Amino acid sequence: MEVPTAYVAGYEAARQHDPELAEAYVRNTMVGDPLADAVVRDLSALDPGEMHQTLAQALDNPHAPQTGAPDSLIEFVEYSTAVPDWFDAGIARMASRAFLRNSDIVLAALVGGSIVEGFSTLISKSFRIRGRVTNSGVRRLKQNGMQLVEQYLPGGMEPGGDGWRLTLRVRLVHAQSRYLINQSDEWDHERLGEPISAAHMLLAGAAFSGRLMQHVAALGGDFSDEEREAYIHVWRYTGLLIGIPEEILFHDFASACRAFEVGSMCEPPADLDAIIMANSIVNSAPVIIGVEEPVERRKMARVVTQASRELIGDELADSFMFPRRRRKVIPWMRIQHRARRIVRKALPGIGAKQDRARFDALMNFAGFEELRYSYRLPTALHDEQSSDW
Repeated sequence: MEVPTAYVAGYEAARQHDPELAEAYVRNTMVGDPLADAVVRDLSALDPGEMHQTLAQALDNPHAPQTGAPDSLIEFVEYSTAVPDWFDAGIARMASRAFLRNSDIVLAALVGGSIVEGFSTLISKSFRIRGRVTNSGVRRLKQNGMQLVEQYLPGGMEPGGDGWRLTLRVRLVHAQSRYLINQSDEWDHERLGEPISAAHMLLAGAAFSGRLMQHVAALGGDFSDEEREAYIHVWRYTGLLIGIPEEILFHDFASACRAFEVGSMCEPPADLDAIIMANSIVNSAPVIIGVEEPVERRKMARVVTQASRELIGDELADSFMFPRRRRKVIPWMRIQHRARRIVRKALPGIGAKQDRARFDALMNFAGFEELRYSYRLPTALHDEQSSDW
């Protein structure tokens, strides 16, 4: 196997821990997404409006006859509507209940931990080249967060559901971005492998499932072992839909954490692109929760950055140039979350009001209608030159 040069050192180190998984990860750094890539190629001659209409017709009505659609899109929809035998709707409902009970903690773990860690990898280079996060950090966080929310709302991952459609939209955006990058001279395949590779989809899925559950526990989340496995169960199905090859897909909490650990070891150290992306994320977070006044926004960004440092560890935080502060914030957050559970049990009325407020905030966050129902894809390599999508 010819290893992309950026991965050579990390691959050798990871092989000492898990040679089989390390080999599979690095091999998939040279793989894109054949199914989605074929769709993008076949639709590339259409203008943005025609492309949106074609995708909307297919994904909004996945069980209807796909009249006039290219064969690649028909195959894409057929694959995506074939729910695997192992997916259990009852387990998914358990995951939904646990998610809704912990939604604010899960979203905090996502923003402060898993997304930031994801950008420590070479996937950051693809996003930096396109300018998506640096120009639209809030939109990017909304996209990740809303996809996560819709996955865990009841019925969200059924074919035709909002979570199902959002996941496929993200997959097609990745394919279109990969197509645009590969048409340019800004990517070094010999050194970096394939942009937004299958390996990076595995690492992202592991980061947003097993690794995120570790962050949720650190924040004082209320998931039983069974509920934690149910959460991974839903993400395992999401992983198939988002383009993780089945032969490398994790199947439970332990294997998801292992995939994140070994995949991270294979990646080279965080570079300037990773620093740009990670800082863009933590500084965009206050806007997501509605803090708009500049002084308060800066204050909240400092809290998010410190929480992120405590979640991801000093070594990675230092590589991102996150400031060091004496006062810890995670212990206090953990105490607050545990106190909330005590109140819910001791004072059901107050607990019910807290639950309603949290659910209302979640629905407000997820109500990003323009993004939810748009199948427009980027039309230019650099986002500032692209049509709206």
